[in-house]
Amino acid sequence: MFKRMPPLVLASALSFGALAATPVLMAAPAVADDVQKEVSADQAFPFLSKFLALPIAERDEITVAYLLKIKNGSARDGSIILKHNGQSQKLSILGDGRITPLPTLAQLRGGKIVLTGPKDMSVAMKVRIYATETPAKTMPAAPLIKAVDQSGRVLKKIAGALFALAPKPDRVYFVGAGNARVVMADGSQKILPRSAVADAYPAGTPYFVPSEYQGAVSFTFDNVPSRIGIDDRAK
Repeated sequence: MFKRMPPLVLASALSFGALAATPVLMAAPAVADDVQKEVSADQAFPFLSKFLALPIAERDEITVAYLLKIKNGSARDGSIILKHNGQSQKLSILGDGRITPLPTLAQLRGGKIVLTGPKDMSVAMKVRIYATETPAKTMPAAPLIKAVDQSGRVLKKIAGALFALAPKPDRVYFVGAGNARVVMADGSQKILPRSAVADAYPAGTPYFVPSEYQGAVSFTFDNVPSRIGIDDRAK
Protein backbone atom coordinates (compact mmCIF):
# COMPACT_ATOMS: atom_id res chain seq x y z
CA MET A 1 0.00 0.00 0.00
CA PHE A 2 3.00 2.32 0.13
CA LYS A 3 2.64 2.61 -3.66
CA ARG A 4 -0.84 4.10 -3.49
CA MET A 5 -2.99 6.31 -1.34
CA PRO A 6 -3.83 4.53 1.93
CA PRO A 7 -7.26 4.60 3.57
CA LEU A 8 -6.75 7.86 5.42
CA VAL A 9 -5.58 9.56 2.22
CA LEU A 10 -2.80 10.54 4.30
CA ALA A 11 0.73 10.65 4.11
CA SER A 12 3.35 12.93 5.41
CA ALA A 13 6.76 12.87 3.73
CA LEU A 14 9.59 13.91 6.01
CA SER A 15 12.82 13.99 4.07
CA PHE A 16 16.14 14.59 5.75
CA GLY A 17 17.71 15.00 2.34
CA ALA A 18 15.56 17.79 0.90
CA LEU A 19 13.63 20.57 2.60
CA ALA A 20 11.41 20.81 -0.46
CA ALA A 21 9.80 17.52 0.50
CA THR A 22 7.81 19.31 3.18
CA PRO A 23 7.94 23.08 3.69
CA VAL A 24 6.99 22.86 7.37
CA LEU A 25 10.31 21.26 8.34
CA MET A 26 12.99 23.53 9.67
CA ALA A 27 16.67 22.78 9.67
CA ALA A 28 18.50 22.80 13.01
CA PRO A 29 22.24 22.61 13.73
CA ALA A 30 23.69 19.27 12.69
CA VAL A 31 25.26 16.87 15.17
CA ALA A 32 28.25 15.13 13.55
CA ASP A 33 26.86 13.83 10.23
CA ASP A 34 23.25 13.90 11.44
CA VAL A 35 20.61 16.49 10.64
CA GLN A 36 17.77 17.65 12.88
CA LYS A 37 14.44 18.94 11.63
CA GLU A 38 11.42 20.12 13.53
CA VAL A 39 7.73 20.10 12.66
CA SER A 40 4.56 20.63 14.67
CA ALA A 41 3.18 17.39 16.12
CA ASP A 42 -0.13 17.96 14.36
CA GLN A 43 1.66 18.24 11.01
CA ALA A 44 3.81 15.18 11.67
CA PHE A 45 0.75 13.03 12.41
CA PRO A 46 -1.84 14.22 9.87
CA PHE A 47 -5.49 13.79 10.82
CA LEU A 48 -4.68 12.18 14.18
CA SER A 49 -6.06 15.15 16.14
CA LYS A 50 -9.33 14.93 14.23
CA PHE A 51 -9.53 11.21 14.93
CA LEU A 52 -8.88 11.61 18.66
CA ALA A 53 -11.37 14.47 18.90
CA LEU A 54 -14.24 12.23 17.77
CA PRO A 55 -16.46 10.73 20.50
CA ILE A 56 -15.13 7.34 21.58
CA ALA A 57 -18.45 5.72 20.71
CA GLU A 58 -17.83 6.62 17.06
CA ARG A 59 -14.38 4.95 16.94
CA ASP A 60 -14.40 2.29 19.66
CA GLU A 61 -13.87 -0.60 17.22
CA ILE A 62 -10.91 0.93 15.38
CA THR A 63 -7.55 2.51 16.06
CA VAL A 64 -4.96 4.13 13.82
CA ALA A 65 -1.27 3.39 13.49
CA TYR A 66 1.41 5.54 11.89
CA LEU A 67 4.15 3.59 10.12
CA LEU A 68 7.46 4.75 8.74
CA LYS A 69 9.08 3.57 5.56
CA ILE A 70 12.73 4.57 5.65
CA LYS A 71 15.04 4.90 2.66
CA ASN A 72 18.82 5.21 2.83
CA GLY A 73 18.88 4.19 6.46
CA SER A 74 17.07 2.30 9.20
CA ALA A 75 15.17 3.00 12.41
CA ARG A 76 18.46 2.63 14.32
CA ASP A 77 19.94 5.55 12.39
CA GLY A 78 17.40 8.13 13.46
CA SER A 79 15.25 9.25 16.36
CA ILE A 80 11.88 10.91 16.90
CA ILE A 81 11.46 13.17 19.92
CA LEU A 82 8.14 14.67 21.03
CA LYS A 83 8.49 18.00 22.84
CA HIS A 84 5.56 19.40 24.81
CA ASN A 85 5.31 21.75 27.78
CA GLY A 86 9.07 21.74 28.32
CA GLN A 87 9.33 17.95 28.39
CA SER A 88 10.88 15.59 25.84
CA GLN A 89 9.71 12.04 25.09
CA LYS A 90 11.41 9.63 22.71
CA LEU A 91 9.00 7.80 20.42
CA SER A 92 9.90 4.23 19.51
CA ILE A 93 9.82 2.68 16.03
CA LEU A 94 8.73 -0.96 16.16
CA GLY A 95 9.88 -3.69 13.80
CA ASP A 96 6.97 -3.16 11.42
CA GLY A 97 7.58 0.60 11.32
CA ARG A 98 4.86 1.61 13.78
CA ILE A 99 5.52 4.66 15.93
CA THR A 100 4.66 4.27 19.61
CA PRO A 101 3.31 5.83 21.69
CA LEU A 102 1.30 8.23 19.58
CA PRO A 103 0.88 11.81 20.84
CA THR A 104 -2.22 12.65 22.85
CA LEU A 105 -4.67 15.27 21.64
CA ALA A 106 -3.12 17.88 23.93
CA GLN A 107 0.38 17.05 22.69
CA LEU A 108 -0.74 17.29 19.08
CA ARG A 109 -2.18 20.75 19.62
CA GLY A 110 0.87 22.22 21.30
CA GLY A 111 3.79 19.91 20.72
CA LYS A 112 6.71 19.64 18.33
CA ILE A 113 8.36 16.64 16.71
CA VAL A 114 12.14 16.69 16.31
CA LEU A 115 13.56 14.20 13.82
CA THR A 116 17.25 13.36 13.77
CA GLY A 117 19.01 11.23 11.19
CA PRO A 118 21.61 11.04 8.41
CA LYS A 119 21.24 13.80 5.84
CA ASP A 120 20.57 11.31 3.03
CA MET A 121 17.88 9.39 4.90
CA SER A 122 14.25 9.97 3.88
CA VAL A 123 11.17 8.98 5.83
CA ALA A 124 7.64 8.45 4.48
CA MET A 125 4.82 8.19 6.99
CA LYS A 126 1.73 6.13 6.21
CA VAL A 127 -1.43 5.42 8.19
CA ARG A 128 -3.12 2.10 8.82
CA ILE A 129 -6.46 1.36 10.43
CA TYR A 130 -6.61 -1.65 12.77
CA ALA A 131 -9.52 -3.27 14.58
CA THR A 132 -9.42 -2.97 18.37
CA GLU A 133 -10.94 -6.43 18.87
CA THR A 134 -8.45 -8.78 20.56
CA PRO A 135 -7.26 -11.41 18.02
CA ALA A 136 -8.16 -15.02 18.81
CA LYS A 137 -8.56 -18.33 16.98
CA THR A 138 -12.34 -17.87 17.12
CA MET A 139 -13.86 -14.40 16.85
CA PRO A 140 -17.38 -13.00 16.55
CA ALA A 141 -18.14 -11.26 13.25
CA ALA A 142 -20.31 -8.40 14.55
CA PRO A 143 -17.51 -6.24 16.06
CA LEU A 144 -15.42 -6.51 12.90
CA ILE A 145 -18.36 -5.70 10.65
CA LYS A 146 -18.91 -2.65 12.85
CA ALA A 147 -15.20 -1.77 12.53
CA VAL A 148 -15.50 -1.62 8.75
CA ASP A 149 -18.59 0.57 9.02
CA GLN A 150 -16.92 2.86 11.56
CA SER A 151 -13.83 3.20 9.36
CA GLY A 152 -15.88 4.57 6.48
CA ARG A 153 -17.83 6.97 8.69
CA VAL A 154 -14.73 8.22 10.50
CA LEU A 155 -12.77 8.76 7.30
CA LYS A 156 -15.63 10.74 5.82
CA LYS A 157 -15.67 13.03 8.85
CA ILE A 158 -11.96 13.66 9.16
CA ALA A 159 -10.98 13.72 5.47
CA GLY A 160 -13.77 16.04 4.36
CA ALA A 161 -13.74 16.67 0.63
CA LEU A 162 -10.73 14.38 0.20
CA PHE A 163 -12.92 11.41 1.14
CA ALA A 164 -14.34 11.36 -2.39
CA LEU A 165 -10.83 10.71 -3.76
CA ALA A 166 -9.77 8.07 -1.25
CA PRO A 167 -10.19 4.29 -1.49
CA LYS A 168 -13.07 3.18 0.72
CA PRO A 169 -12.29 0.61 3.43
CA ASP A 170 -14.61 -2.32 2.83
CA ARG A 171 -12.86 -5.38 4.24
CA VAL A 172 -10.94 -6.92 7.12
CA TYR A 173 -7.49 -8.50 6.75
CA PHE A 174 -6.40 -11.21 9.21
CA VAL A 175 -2.62 -11.09 9.12
CA GLY A 176 -0.85 -14.34 9.97
CA ALA A 177 -4.10 -16.28 10.48
CA GLY A 178 -3.40 -19.05 7.97
CA ASN A 179 -6.60 -20.65 6.72
CA ALA A 180 -9.68 -18.70 7.76
CA ARG A 181 -13.34 -19.66 7.75
CA VAL A 182 -16.50 -17.66 8.29
CA VAL A 183 -19.46 -19.33 10.02
CA MET A 184 -22.84 -18.25 8.66
CA ALA A 185 -26.19 -17.92 10.45
CA ASP A 186 -27.38 -21.30 9.09
CA GLY A 187 -24.32 -23.04 10.53
CA SER A 188 -22.53 -23.45 7.22
CA GLN A 189 -18.86 -22.50 6.86
CA LYS A 190 -17.08 -20.78 4.00
CA ILE A 191 -13.34 -20.50 3.45
CA LEU A 192 -12.24 -16.88 3.22
CA PRO A 193 -10.25 -15.80 0.15
CA ARG A 194 -6.62 -14.71 0.40
CA SER A 195 -4.89 -11.69 -1.03
CA ALA A 196 -3.06 -12.53 -4.24
CA VAL A 197 -0.24 -9.99 -3.93
CA ALA A 198 1.82 -8.35 -1.20
CA ASP A 199 0.48 -4.87 -0.62
CA ALA A 200 -0.33 -3.32 2.76
CA TYR A 201 -0.40 -6.93 4.00
CA PRO A 202 1.55 -10.03 2.94
CA ALA A 203 0.36 -12.07 -0.02
CA GLY A 204 -1.87 -14.90 1.13
CA THR A 205 -3.54 -12.91 3.93
CA PRO A 206 -7.17 -14.02 4.39
CA TYR A 207 -9.74 -11.25 4.20
CA PHE A 208 -13.44 -10.75 4.83
CA VAL A 209 -15.76 -8.40 2.92
CA PRO A 210 -18.98 -7.93 4.97
CA SER A 211 -21.14 -7.13 1.95
CA GLU A 212 -20.28 -10.52 0.43
CA TYR A 213 -21.18 -12.57 3.51
CA GLN A 214 -24.60 -11.47 4.71
CA GLY A 215 -25.46 -13.31 7.91
CA ALA A 216 -21.86 -13.90 9.01
CA VAL A 217 -21.70 -14.93 12.68
CA SER A 218 -18.10 -15.77 13.53
CA PHE A 219 -14.61 -16.62 12.24
CA THR A 220 -12.21 -19.46 12.93
CA PHE A 221 -8.50 -19.40 12.09
CA ASP A 222 -5.63 -21.87 12.01
CA ASN A 223 -3.53 -19.30 13.89
CA VAL A 224 -4.30 -16.29 16.06
CA PRO A 225 -3.98 -13.24 13.75
CA SER A 226 -1.01 -11.03 14.57
CA ARG A 227 -3.09 -7.99 13.66
CA ILE A 228 -6.43 -7.21 12.06
CA GLY A 229 -6.43 -4.46 9.46
CA ILE A 230 -9.29 -2.51 7.92
CA ASP A 231 -8.59 -1.60 4.32
CA ASP A 232 -9.74 -1.65 0.72
CA ARG A 233 -8.81 -4.25 -1.88
CA ALA A 234 -5.18 -5.03 -2.62
CA LYS A 235 -3.90 -3.70 -5.93
